[in-house]
Amino acid sequence: MKDIPLTQKKDRIRTIVITIAAIVLFVVSVNLLNLDMVTFISRFEQSGEVVKHFLALDTSDVGEVFAQLLLSLSMAIASLFLGAIISFILACLGADNISPLPFLSAVIKGVMSVIRAIPSLVWILMIVASLGFGSMAGIIGMMFPTVGYLTKSFISSIEEVPIQVIETMKSTGANWFQLIQEGILPNVSKSFLNWLAIRVEGNVAESISLGMVGAGGIGTLLTRAISSYNYGRITFIVLTIFCTMFAVEMLVTRAKKAI
Repeated sequence: MKDIPLTQKKDRIRTIVITIAAIVLFVVSVNLLNLDMVTFISRFEQSGEVVKHFLALDTSDVGEVFAQLLLSLSMAIASLFLGAIISFILACLGADNISPLPFLSAVIKGVMSVIRAIPSLVWILMIVASLGFGSMAGIIGMMFPTVGYLTKSFISSIEEVPIQVIETMKSTGANWFQLIQEGILPNVSKSFLNWLAIRVEGNVAESISLGMVGAGGIGTLLTRAISSYNYGRITFIVLTIFCTMFAVEMLVTRAKKAI
């Protein structure tokens, strides 16, 4: 009896080449980082003592922690709401199948690509440098990545609408606004809600992390606790953030199932 190979020879060669390339890339990356493994291993023995400090909980400022957490959540919701409105308008102008001007679609897509390429942290740092510290800087800073993400997502949903729907609406004499209201929205409302549900989780996470660079909220409290080496307060804030993100994820999951 002749053995039948489960994988082709070229597939095995490709797997070997990819594996070797990945190992070489890892070795080169480690060498470029100049990691001091000796110092790391020597200090690793102190990790047990550090963990003991984090086992304490400092709940003396629980009121302030929850107030700043509410501020972070408010910034996330406000930036999502404003960003969703702007994104919807830009998506209607930028989708190829309904854009009133072809060149406008290309411009909007290009600008959104630039916005998405810049990390949220960079946006918030630029806004803080321009407007100063505070929640307003946080809201405006988060609006940029929100608009970049939602506009691209909304455009992809609009462009998936069957061309027959658009042609039928146009043949009846519907104008551009009627086309969006009667032809586009009924077909994309569910996908829009899914995109918003996904983005709200990201906004909450960003509002917490961006607070560490001056946007306000619970991230600011975490930065202060770290700078003062208040391990008990750090632990309490981290646990609060973890519970908040877990609750948000559960709510988003349930919302997407309900949708």
